[in-house]
Amino acid sequence: MMTAKRNCLALAALLALAGCDDRIGDYPSLLPTDQLLAEPALPSHAADVAQSPQATSDALTGRAKGLANRTPAPAVGAAELSARADALRERAAQLSKTSLDACPDGAATCESPAPAGGDDPAGKTPASE
Repeated sequence: MMTAKRNCLALAALLALAGCDDRIGDYPSLLPTDQLLAEPALPSHAADVAQSPQATSDALTGRAKGLANRTPAPAVGAAELSARADALRERAAQLSKTSLDACPDGAATCESPAPAGGDDPAGKTPASE
């Protein structure tokens, strides 16, 4: 009986120690200090800049001027966006004139004034939401 206890105890200790191995790689390997403290690698175009910094500066200045002289492209559907913005402003003005007392407490919807243009610019009325 004493040997059975010893065997069980030995087996439990063996299983506990087996779980200590990091076979699946839970932790990443650390970067060696010599790589961590090494000078950074310079990009391939750094040699050109080191040889003639003025030429590089002139090229960048020319590129900046070229980009600054470009005209921005017009917004797609600018007229439609402007009309939509105007309709939303009109709707907001109408809603701001609506009394909050017109909506009873706990009501899911409230009556709101109809837009002057006939249609709600969002395609919905508060009652249809």
